[in-house]
Amino acid sequence: MRVLLYYPRAFTGDGGMTGAVQRLAVGMAALGVDVTVAFDDGAEDHDAQGVHWCGVPHGGRGRFRACRDPDRAVRDADVVVVHSAWTLANVVMARAARRRAVPYVIAPRGAYDPMIVHRHRLTKLAWWWLAERMLVTAASAIHVFFESELAHLRALGFRGRVIVAPNGVEAPPGVRWDGGSGGYVLWMGRFDPQHKGIDVLLEAVALLPPSQRPLLRLHGPDWRGKKERVRETVRSLGIDPWVSVAEQLRGPAKWRALSQARGFVYPSRWEGFGNSLAEAAAIGVPALGTPYPLARYLAERGAAFLAPPTAAGLAEGLHLLTSTAAREVGRAGETVARRDLSWSAVAGAWAEQLAAVT
Repeated sequence: MRVLLYYPRAFTGDGGMTGAVQRLAVGMAALGVDVTVAFDDGAEDHDAQGVHWCGVPHGGRGRFRACRDPDRAVRDADVVVVHSAWTLANVVMARAARRRAVPYVIAPRGAYDPMIVHRHRLTKLAWWWLAERMLVTAASAIHVFFESELAHLRALGFRGRVIVAPNGVEAPPGVRWDGGSGGYVLWMGRFDPQHKGIDVLLEAVALLPPSQRPLLRLHGPDWRGKKERVRETVRSLGIDPWVSVAEQLRGPAKWRALSQARGFVYPSRWEGFGNSLAEAAAIGVPALGTPYPLARYLAERGAAFLAPPTAAGLAEGLHLLTSTAAREVGRAGETVARRDLSWSAVAGAWAEQLAAVT
């Protein structure tokens, strides 16, 4: 089976989707699948870890940047997987696949969640009727992380085959929760206050009596200047002594912060997957999430605490992170993440289900 994974930023990007495409490719190649990753120009073609990396010429800018010769990219594939959604790049690549009678799979990675569909609703509605509807309707399959997301596809009118496989997570060897030596509760993600629920989390901290407020560390990249707005919210709520707004952590610094955290909180109003929550669970950090798919999956297995995305709900949830049950929840999180969310397990699930598409 020859699989083409297409994502323009698969080689040059630095986000979660870039890492996911890279690890999925390597994982499937390790299982004997013939994998090619097609990406926007920026590096010469090369082979690494059993994967063929193929730069294909693109033109245009932003969401209107697309492959100039998609037929060449798909000509040797048995199945094409396009990543993300609401982009011209996917539409162009999928059209080429249809012309050559090659089945294609959409991996929207949460982008068809109703909350995302309704964000910038008028723009997405226009794009839906212009291009995305045909992309979805003609797909041989669409990927979701968990079965609970099937309703998102049904809301779009899609009734076809679905590939179900979570994202993967892999902690560095030897990294485990140390019991919370840092004494803080940690959040990591993009500073999009509404999407990530940062505003409600800060309200939750303010709702608690000062003696019960945790030290909360927020780490991540800025998003459209919203990090400064978060700082303003912290000041306006009078919780400066308990909350720090800091830079994105990478590599060893990220894993050190996770391993020393008293607990991890991820209060998103909606979420594609939530790599940070998976990473926390993978090393045994007691974690608290709101009811989006990954958090529900972990909570149903006793591997995370769950709280409604309200100030009162999160305030109560923050108490749970320091309860006697927290350590056991952390242990369960480590077990579930390493069993169900390892890249070898994820790649196997993808390979098996893609074989049924070809």
